[in-house]
Amino acid sequence: MSKLLSAQAMVDQIPDGASVTIGGSSLSRKPMALVRALARSGRKNLTLIVNVGGPEVDLLIGLGVVSKVIYAFVGFEVLGLAPHFRAARQTQQVEFEEWTEYTVMAGLDAAIKRVPFLPTRAGLGTDVLHVNRSFRTIEDPFSSQTLVAVPAIHPDFALLHVNYADDRGNGVILGDGHIDVLCAKAARTTFMSCERVLNGEELQKFGRDVQVLRIHTQGVTEIAWGAHPTGCAPEYRADLKHLEEYIAATGDAARWNAYKDNMVWAEHNQYLDRVGGREHLVSRLHV
Repeated sequence: MSKLLSAQAMVDQIPDGASVTIGGSSLSRKPMALVRALARSGRKNLTLIVNVGGPEVDLLIGLGVVSKVIYAFVGFEVLGLAPHFRAARQTQQVEFEEWTEYTVMAGLDAAIKRVPFLPTRAGLGTDVLHVNRSFRTIEDPFSSQTLVAVPAIHPDFALLHVNYADDRGNGVILGDGHIDVLCAKAARTTFMSCERVLNGEELQKFGRDVQVLRIHTQGVTEIAWGAHPTGCAPEYRADLKHLEEYIAATGDAARWNAYKDNMVWAEHNQYLDRVGGREHLVSRLHV
């Protein structure tokens, strides 16, 4: 059965107050077209769950639609701090739960395994246990060692962007899969955009690179350049020039309003035209 949906049809299913885990990592393979569609939907009070967040978290915080972020890190790599994230963190406008990369993965894995928590040594001897009261220390009943109990994370929705997919919801990830498979399995509903939809026979030629399986996805849509301005290896690199313009716009109310009008409220094809068009993007960013 075909699971092809439009981006709008996907975000229409996400209600106010939902928890949304987002795949990719930092400036790599973030589902930015779906994130912008979610921003245009007018949803509010969202909880974002990320391992290493980047422009997707910063944009949604800047638009005022986020009430809580569960994260290990949010930033712009070589370009520095995430401006809206930093401001919200300093002013406590949003609730933040600091995890670590491993514990985010463990929390999602606990949900997949249908257990309330997973035990680990991660976090012992660190301040993570003080800044995040979600964690508990427990005693191993076999060895009496002290362990950390990481609670399960149960996202309502997952948003992913992959290289290729078929209409049944199988997804190919070329290169680092980050935590996308964990997100897809742990979420109650998973939506996935891709650079190109292939038929099933073409997709199966990618073998083990078919990392996201159809049993975990409820919708797929073809959105070329759907990760922009983050990268989608080996298709294209992150657009550091655009991200610099984004960061500069966050520091001035008029420029931020202009950025929203031009880049967020625009449908994806309009967005691509406004960042120079597909041929221009290929000339600058194609690997």
